[in-house]
Amino acid sequence: MKFITFKRLAIYLITFFVLLGLSLTLTSFWKQWDASLYGALYIDADAYESNLSDQIAVVNIEKPDLDSKDASLKQFRDKIIAFLNTVNAHHANNENPKAILLDISFSKDTVQLQALKEAVQQLTSKNEKVYAVYSLKDYFDKLPIFQSNDAGQARVLYDSVFTGGRLQSGFIAHDNLITYPSDIYLQTGFRDSVQIESIIKRVNLDRQGSKITPEFEQLVSPLGPIEAMEKQTYSFEIPDGSGMEGSFSPALNIDDKFILVGDLKNDYQEDIETPRTYFMAWALNEKLVDQKMVKQPMNNLAIIIGQTLFFSLFIVLVFSLLFKYITALKTKPKTLAVLAFIISLIFFVLYGMLIYTFDRIIPIGLTLLGMLIAVLLTWRFAYKFLVTGVAEGAEKYDVFISYSHGNSAWIKQNVYEPLKTFKKENGESLNIFFDEKSIGVGEAFTSKYMWGIVDSKVFIPVISEEYYGKNHCKNEMDLAYKRSVEKLLKIIPIAFSYNCVPQIYTHINFLDITVNPKFMEAIRESLLK
Repeated sequence: MKFITFKRLAIYLITFFVLLGLSLTLTSFWKQWDASLYGALYIDADAYESNLSDQIAVVNIEKPDLDSKDASLKQFRDKIIAFLNTVNAHHANNENPKAILLDISFSKDTVQLQALKEAVQQLTSKNEKVYAVYSLKDYFDKLPIFQSNDAGQARVLYDSVFTGGRLQSGFIAHDNLITYPSDIYLQTGFRDSVQIESIIKRVNLDRQGSKITPEFEQLVSPLGPIEAMEKQTYSFEIPDGSGMEGSFSPALNIDDKFILVGDLKNDYQEDIETPRTYFMAWALNEKLVDQKMVKQPMNNLAIIIGQTLFFSLFIVLVFSLLFKYITALKTKPKTLAVLAFIISLIFFVLYGMLIYTFDRIIPIGLTLLGMLIAVLLTWRFAYKFLVTGVAEGAEKYDVFISYSHGNSAWIKQNVYEPLKTFKKENGESLNIFFDEKSIGVGEAFTSKYMWGIVDSKVFIPVISEEYYGKNHCKNEMDLAYKRSVEKLLKIIPIAFSYNCVPQIYTHINFLDITVNPKFMEAIRESLLK
């Protein structure tokens, strides 16, 4: 029996790890739990506008929609060049921006490419920092090969002109939260990889003058209301007849500003109705302000998996302790499962509060999923363990009466009613499981009588000719016999005659009512032993 139990346990363990492995691949599912809880508990929505740095300025430069693709690209790049020239002119008036972040990627099209390069170099030669995002279209199309992704890019700009080189803006927004990786790695044809840093990470490191590059992180930032950012948004236009410089509307003093440039009309995320450049603005703002609106979650996968395994094991331990020491719940695996989950959840919350004191947030999605898998498998294991008849019961019932309903009138008069009058040594009446009295209308009949047997001290089967031919009676007798073999229950059989006893149970000593009409006295003596 121990071997069978161990084998079954091994199967459940393997099932747990397989299901957990599958859960790891369902990142969009459990990470949504993380984002929802994070947004509800850890973001100070009231502080969005008051915590928006006045160093943030967003400039809208729209790409014209002309019939000719080349004409549209030329006008768009002319506007960017004019913007850079305008910033250069403001520089001459001692208006020095902190940095310029172009939320615009540049393809290898030669249209105005040289003029664009010269405009950027004019600023960088004056120690102005000009960053630009690098297109990762091939990467997000599941083709993470650097050479193929890089082939269509304006490499002359990224290699030697833009500050920080190739930078990514892999922002993902969900409700009022932005997540983004500190780094994305593209494979090369030489079996190594190229690191593409987040533009926010690079700008922040340069702002702090840090030469130490932190390890990979999955960063988070608040996504504030669009109305707050619109107050610090400016349009840039080129006056008719002049392509060298332009103007801001409303007027913008660029001194000491981080200027983020994007096409707010066309680079727009429809599902949350927000320009994607605002993602970058809010992410940068979180790095600039002293009063942070979010705490960074722990995102090390090894820690997340370790946390998940620990609390999944913890829930099994709690279930086992409850099963062992609370006898009244031994035959209620569902109740035990719910209690084990609640207790483990309380400890999980306490653990989260402890980590919070160190200014970190624990991710909950995968761990909760692991705990749910663990508690369901533990409940199922306990259920199977109970129905095999080898689990210790709660000894809730002194006697379980098993019989065929064709003999119910005789059983009630000659067995049940006499047993009701019996008294235990302490003077109390016997607690009897008798289906007519113990199983209510609408209750699960099979489960109820099986749990009743497990919770009983003595099993009294009344064996008639039809008894063992009835499925429920057969189930009851077989389960009781298994428990008697394990010395978990005592069987006192009553038979209408020797011929009624099933062949497989003729080795058990039974009371033949044709031979011993005072069989209830014998039962009384047996119960008092």
